[in-house]
Amino acid sequence: MASASVAWSRRGLAAGTFPDRPIRLVVPFPPGGTTDISGRVVSQLLGEQLKGTIVVENVSGAAGVLGSGQVARARPDGYTLVLGNISTHAIAAALQPNLPYKPLTDFEPIAHTGKLTNLLVVHPSLRVNSVQELIAYAKANPGKLSYGSSGSGGTPHLSAELFKLRTGTDMVHIPYRGSAPMLSDLLGGQIHLSFGNLPELLPHVADRRLIALGVTSSSRWPSVSDIPTIQEQGVPDFDISSWMGLFAPAGLPPEVRDRLVQAASDMQKSTAFGERLAQNGFMTECMVGDAFRQYVAAQNTFWSEFIRQANIAFE
Repeated sequence: MASASVAWSRRGLAAGTFPDRPIRLVVPFPPGGTTDISGRVVSQLLGEQLKGTIVVENVSGAAGVLGSGQVARARPDGYTLVLGNISTHAIAAALQPNLPYKPLTDFEPIAHTGKLTNLLVVHPSLRVNSVQELIAYAKANPGKLSYGSSGSGGTPHLSAELFKLRTGTDMVHIPYRGSAPMLSDLLGGQIHLSFGNLPELLPHVADRRLIALGVTSSSRWPSVSDIPTIQEQGVPDFDISSWMGLFAPAGLPPEVRDRLVQAASDMQKSTAFGERLAQNGFMTECMVGDAFRQYVAAQNTFWSEFIRQANIAFE
């Protein structure tokens, strides 16, 4: 089967026909979220580089596992891709022993497609204005602070768990089914704080309904450079950024893989790509093929070790 796949792929590429029909790009999350935003940019700009059409299909469910699993089982011909992220292709394997795919062997990494920091915010009623003040309050009131997340296993949840581990504090996790209900309770003061996605929280920081204490990335984020990092406020080895990337099913014919990787590299270098992502608070990072593969492997190692060390279980 594999040799036949390679044979027809080579015939198509020799004739200069790949892609000769629309490519399906699965976004394994609902429309409007951060991964979907990145997917829409990729579908247009990568399509331009390939001189073809890329159609986005949202296949949400099981925190991204459903759509990712579909692509892992798809025919490796270059016509089915998935826009995975830190959750589907790094964290999930460490949290879910029965994950229906293996991130490092069931996919061909094509390209990094953007990253986004999380933002630590608190409700004004807490009356803290810096990370050190929050740490002091948490240590004086162990187990009394509650933090909300959009669901167990995502970067808002794990950012808080890493914060607890690095600072020796104790806070209670309140998981929600999505960011909207979490944000509603946070704004209402039913929970004290969150490590949420930057674009969702910034409008509420601007109108002072929430107080921003720091970003989770290791360096300041260009679009909010006035907000310090958590690391520079005295929390060592604290660096979390939500990343997204383009993957194909494992077993791609080399010519198809190389065509996709080259097109993705050209897309990353284009001015339009950086500008489109920056408009939504993302940063770009030129990383394709084997370099992206190594990055994903390192992320899997980091999250596996951290989740084991912190004794975090899938809820």
